[in-house]
Amino acid sequence: MSFITDSLILGVIQAAPLVLAAAGFTMIFYLNGFINVAYAESITMGAYFAIIFNTMLHVNFYVAIIPSALLSGVASVITYLLVFRPAFKRGVSSTEMIILSVGLSFFIRYAIQLIFGGLLYSFEVASPASVQILGIGITTIQMTAILLVAAIVIGLYFFIYRTNYGQMMRGLANNEELAMASGINPVRVSILIWFIAGVLGGLSGVFYGVFSFVNPSIGWSLILIIIMITIVGGIGNVKGALIASLLAGVVIAGVTLLVTPIYGEIILLVVFIIVLRFKQVRRVI
Repeated sequence: MSFITDSLILGVIQAAPLVLAAAGFTMIFYLNGFINVAYAESITMGAYFAIIFNTMLHVNFYVAIIPSALLSGVASVITYLLVFRPAFKRGVSSTEMIILSVGLSFFIRYAIQLIFGGLLYSFEVASPASVQILGIGITTIQMTAILLVAAIVIGLYFFIYRTNYGQMMRGLANNEELAMASGINPVRVSILIWFIAGVLGGLSGVFYGVFSFVNPSIGWSLILIIIMITIVGGIGNVKGALIASLLAGVVIAGVTLLVTPIYGEIILLVVFIIVLRFKQVRRVI
């Protein structure tokens, strides 16, 4: 029983940043229908924006979260307007869009490495207090991450399924021509979605960075898991992505408690393959 509770609690902590990243990635996937590998750099940029504010400008970490997330959203919109939207207008295929996103990811990542070097950065955070939950010590930073993620997930759900803009997004993703005929401005809605996705990625990067270290590959190391979560959760299914993120966190935490962390991702991959196989069999039946 202790192993189960430990895995659940540690899994939720570990999954908190992953939930944000998976939600943002899924929104772009749902809207534009391609795997945006460059989304990894939204995560990385969020972490480095926070490093600039926190360690270079000496802004309080919790205060630095806000401008870092907003700047990540702005950077996401810039990539959409300068790179991806022109490609969409030229009728570039989904496969070519993936290749384009990989190239953009390499460009941004090595630009960050050129500016900041390959050093590991850590945030200037006062020694956090901790509380005990079912025998597991949780720091105030981890509690902040969990509460913030919970609030964002609730807000994101209401935005997508209870607001006019959410309805516009779903309409634009399902049928762009019909959405335009209904008076929906596709550029405005797309900019909003890419901004929100960038903010979510930036927040994810900040919390991944504060839990460990910040380096130019922090987002790249997560993108494969994020893609698998999106596929397992269901294409364009934000709720499915959130559930798959929590599952991923619990699996990695449980395996880490038993063996070394490297095996966690391997077993997670096996679990995802089994789930995908099960879903495929159900479709056939």
